Amino acid sequence: MSVTHLALDAAMSGTATAMSGLGLDVEVALLLIDGSTQELNRALDAAMHAMQHSAGESGGLGAARVIAVSDAVATVCSRAGFELMPRANADSELLPFLRGIVACASNLREARRELSLLNRVVGSMRNELEERTEELQLAAQVQRDFLPLPIEPVHGVRVSTFYRPLALVSGDVYHIEQVDDDQISIFLADAVGHGIPAALLGTAVCRSLEVTERVHGVMRVLGPAETLARANRRLIEHQRATTRFATAIAGLLDCRTRRLRLAVAGHPPAILLRPGQLPQQIEASGGLLGIFPDEEYSEVEIDLQPNDRLLLYSDGFEQAFFEDGASRHIEEFGKLAGVLDCEQLVNEIAARIDAQSGSLHQADDLTLLCISVEEIVAMRRAA
Repeated sequence: MSVTHLALDAAMSGTATAMSGLGLDVEVALLLIDGSTQELNRALDAAMHAMQHSAGESGGLGAARVIAVSDAVATVCSRAGFELMPRANADSELLPFLRGIVACASNLREARRELSLLNRVVGSMRNELEERTEELQLAAQVQRDFLPLPIEPVHGVRVSTFYRPLALVSGDVYHIEQVDDDQISIFLADAVGHGIPAALLGTAVCRSLEVTERVHGVMRVLGPAETLARANRRLIEHQRATTRFATAIAGLLDCRTRRLRLAVAGHPPAILLRPGQLPQQIEASGGLLGIFPDEEYSEVEIDLQPNDRLLLYSDGFEQAFFEDGASRHIEEFGKLAGVLDCEQLVNEIAARIDAQSGSLHQADDLTLLCISVEEIVAMRRAA
């Protein structure tokens, strides 16, 4: 153990603040004060000043225990880290105390070094985590920016959306596009998994999406089964060491005739809501995207009626409305069969999700597209 003497005037001038730079491990700062209360307080102020400047260093005054031996009455005894020992007690108490410090000095120094190292590691990890969080927030914003913008109603047909990722980024992607004067193409995919890998896969699925093509200069609208087949082949072509797959549902709606064509790739079936009727699941067959290159997808057709609402959704809703070992999402959707306004229906579903137990820790990404046919279509045709 090193012993260093520092005069009070030197401490007040700032020399003590440089002690940590000397590589000294200071266990005890012992102040021997012969004088008035004013001098004692002055000495304690100097010690506190030195400790503040060396705090955070390995050793130095910042880790020292300060003992002031004086008969003066200190007005700063309430300061943390200071002890006042009357001179009358020093002969009997100070030496045993210092012996104990000496005996523990080596272990204390090692513990302080380890704590200092740990603090640096934690600080580095905290900075790394903050950087990654900022990157994820930016990625989430970019992902949202690339979601399709709302489209205007076409012949009384409206499309409303609900999008709520599990984390900052989502494995759910969707595409809504008016492909000509009468038709709307709709696509919803759910990449298997969560977080960044699922989000990247969802982006790949969207890049492989084709809803139209030009043949000899003439644009042709692809049917939903052909859209899924092409997306499946492109996804498989770009796979290398790992196999990634996704579920999807695609639709093509002629808003003038209200005829809808649907195709499904391992995705939950669309649900048709009609006032006064039970919810109807629109079933279609087709395997997951990204598994078999020659997978064939079938189409189903349905004629929508005024006040119909068709729900396309990701499987996160099956877990969001889960009770007694079974999903009751269809039942929850059915309770809203009388809500004719599409935006209001989406808001009602969001409110019901928020009311579920554990809604603050949802189990999966949630995406829903609501297609509604307004009564005005029928009124115009009757006229």
